[in-house]
Amino acid sequence: MAINANDYIQTKEKNIKQHKKDKRLFLFDFRVDGKRHRKHFKVKATNHSPRDNLKEARLKLDSIKEDMQNGYTLNRLRLDDLFVTYMDTQPQTDWTHKKKHIYDLYIGDSGLSNITKEPTADLIAKRQAYNADKIGHRYIDEIKPMHIQKIISKMANTHNLSPRSQKSIIEVLSPLFDYAIRNKMSKENPTEFIKIKIPSQKKIVTNATELFKRVYLGITDYYKDEPFFKALFLFGFTGRRKSEILNLKWENLDLGGDYYWIEDTKNGEKQRYPLPAMVKVALLEIKDTHKGLVFKSPITGKAIVNIDRQMRKLREHIGIDNLTLHYMRNILVSALAEQSTEAVTLSGILGHKDINTINKYLSNSTMKSGLKGLETIDTILDVEVVGDE
Repeated sequence: MAINANDYIQTKEKNIKQHKKDKRLFLFDFRVDGKRHRKHFKVKATNHSPRDNLKEARLKLDSIKEDMQNGYTLNRLRLDDLFVTYMDTQPQTDWTHKKKHIYDLYIGDSGLSNITKEPTADLIAKRQAYNADKIGHRYIDEIKPMHIQKIISKMANTHNLSPRSQKSIIEVLSPLFDYAIRNKMSKENPTEFIKIKIPSQKKIVTNATELFKRVYLGITDYYKDEPFFKALFLFGFTGRRKSEILNLKWENLDLGGDYYWIEDTKNGEKQRYPLPAMVKVALLEIKDTHKGLVFKSPITGKAIVNIDRQMRKLREHIGIDNLTLHYMRNILVSALAEQSTEAVTLSGILGHKDINTINKYLSNSTMKSGLKGLETIDTILDVEVVGDE
């Protein structure tokens, strides 16, 4: 709304003018730290007396001035703009790419998701349906829990999306609003009291010890002449997440000390793990400069994003239709559990910050747990891994 000072008259309250026709509309004209500010304010209630309207305007102006003195800004920010600003501060990982996709699909339109595949008619229809409840155009100070809850309710009741998909909305928005609060852009996080219960996702792996041996033999046999993919899948076979593997750098490997660091884990901490001999041998066979990413594209030199084709071939070779890197983690902990490995060790191997997280599969020392786990793995496989002489 453009400000025309001639439309307002001075009230008895300092720095507050009232519109000549609309008695609920006020103009604040004030200074903070020597800088002049002007801002409209309209009383929402229609049944107030002129005196009550002016009193509410006075309280609002005092609140604005106090906020500004405490570092808050008068410049209102839309959620889409906040998301773009926030993402500029985040590392480039699989999760950040996924957050962009989730945001643009369900929440707003940041333009960051960079979807390159030609959408099908069904997908276009779904996106149009999601658009009706998006809140990216809203100013962040007017977003309430009910706006977010509406998106989640529609995901559940109209679009039949899983609780896991519903929870992703909170996982994207919660740190976004926390960022706004830290930077004095907002005072509260509207996701704070929204809870989504996810049904148990515990995956029972039967006869895991034999399955563990089968996967190991499958990897080492199928990729015996391709150390690049042998090392990649053996990392997953020993508990690492896909994002941890594909973002691993040679600088994070101590081949002499037989350990490695994960810099960007799911819980945001650096963690040290022992380097299994079977993986070390494969790594040493990779013809590379040993700088930057370990598993980079031989063509572009950039991080590999898609390993679906290689996983499909491995799956067909082994004969396990549901084999994925994540399922390898399930097989690993199930096999170790069959050998009576303690939960604290299992949790440490997988890199969980909270020991209770291990319950999905059946503050830890990942290095100590990893060493104990590797001893059990060697026992299960009953193999000795040595390098070429």
